[in-house]
Amino acid sequence: MSTEAQTGPTLTQVTLVGRKVVKYGALLLITLMVSRVAISAFATYWRATHPPPPPPPTVGFGILPALAFSIQNVADKPSSYRLETATGGLAEFPDRAKVFFMPKPAVGLLADQEAKNLAAKLSFNSEPQVLNSRTYRWNKNQPLQTTFDLDIINHHFELTTDYQSRPELLINNNLPANFEAVRQVKSYLTTGQLLPADVATASGEITPLKSLGGELAEAVSLSDADFLQVDLNRYPIDGKYRMFSPEGYRGVISALLSGSLRGRDAVVDLQYKYNEIDYFQYHTYPLRTSTEAWRVLQAGEGFVVSGNEVETAVIRSVTLGYYDSFEEQEYLQPIYVFEGDNNFIGYVPAVDPEYLQK
Repeated sequence: MSTEAQTGPTLTQVTLVGRKVVKYGALLLITLMVSRVAISAFATYWRATHPPPPPPPTVGFGILPALAFSIQNVADKPSSYRLETATGGLAEFPDRAKVFFMPKPAVGLLADQEAKNLAAKLSFNSEPQVLNSRTYRWNKNQPLQTTFDLDIINHHFELTTDYQSRPELLINNNLPANFEAVRQVKSYLTTGQLLPADVATASGEITPLKSLGGELAEAVSLSDADFLQVDLNRYPIDGKYRMFSPEGYRGVISALLSGSLRGRDAVVDLQYKYNEIDYFQYHTYPLRTSTEAWRVLQAGEGFVVSGNEVETAVIRSVTLGYYDSFEEQEYLQPIYVFEGDNNFIGYVPAVDPEYLQK
């Protein structure tokens, strides 16, 4: 008995083909999924290791004025410099930094009255002596002979007393601890509404001082001190670039405290040289490298703050900071700060010289 010839695939063949389709389809799907994850991971890695170059510095203020350091001659500086940092070399710093606008105080019609109001808040209620077109002086006799000189335009002032001729201040001396000393000075400034926000949030530098023959010298410890110097600077830029004044760590607000007097009377000397910064008005500027700055210092073209009495300055650290002058300046600019043995401190402007006035 004959059978008809089969013209189509058998059930077994269809089943085998179906299994292969499922098998290879699943492999293809898994391959595609793994490839997608791998490509995504590689793209993420590539972007992380090859970020796009940042936009160029904005340099929106144009050519900046040179920093107004005091004029120095060869005798004011060491004759040579030697680099001995912990790493043996210079650290790398960003290729740019912010430069901030510093508005000049306006000359108002009420400057005279505002000056008298400020003095009254600090307990100087008499009529002032006019020293010149912008400086007034007040005097009072209690508890110490005190002079208060105020610039009626920018409100810089100097409060001085005859504390050095008062030996009774060295008796029953109860100086406050560091934190309390800073709080005491800030409280005094708050009384006259003279505590700026960028200083209120900053910590202070404390230096114990001892009176020796009518002169003040740094004391060995707080227990050996007769007075405390409290220096207040602004909060560091971006939380990491601190301020440096023409006198190094000395603050634009610097006070001297006695432990023999109480309350506001404890402030026996106060130098207030604060200038306003517009933190919302800034531009970025390219920086010279730390290597270039080191060459500038070696060439004797930096500004030496202290430690100039040595023949060779040994540099132990190099940092990036900002120069906060006691005088009015147009812009807050970055500087390289070189520090070393014998309390050496030197500055070199950090902005690329191409963007600085010659």
